[in-house]
Amino acid sequence: MDWLEGYRASGAGAVASALDTAAGTPVTDYLDMDQGAAARAAAEVVAVAHGAFPSGMSQDRLDLLNAHGSDVRAMESIKSRATSALDRLISENSELHEVWMDSDAQSDWVAAMNDLRRRLR
Repeated sequence: MDWLEGYRASGAGAVASALDTAAGTPVTDYLDMDQGAAARAAAEVVAVAHGAFPSGMSQDRLDLLNAHGSDVRAMESIKSRATSALDRLISENSELHEVWMDSDAQSDWVAAMNDLRRRLR
């Protein structure tokens, strides 16, 4: 929840920073958990800002994700930046990906990432 609180306080710049950090991390370098989680949350913000809501999310959470929606929508190529960050955080050299792939909820993780990718189109 820490990244979301930062997003609420600082706005769309937090989205750009999280996405660009993840997408800009070379695949030969390890993407740590915090960076991956921030990029995942930022990509979710982008999807919600563009009206692509995940199923089952509470209205309070949707309101939080969309707190700076108009500013997020105005950002240049933000959907493609979110997709690039998503590609990076689900790669082999990502701690977040490793943790989920080693868990009993692996299929849930894969489904959630596929759903997010679909909503970013």
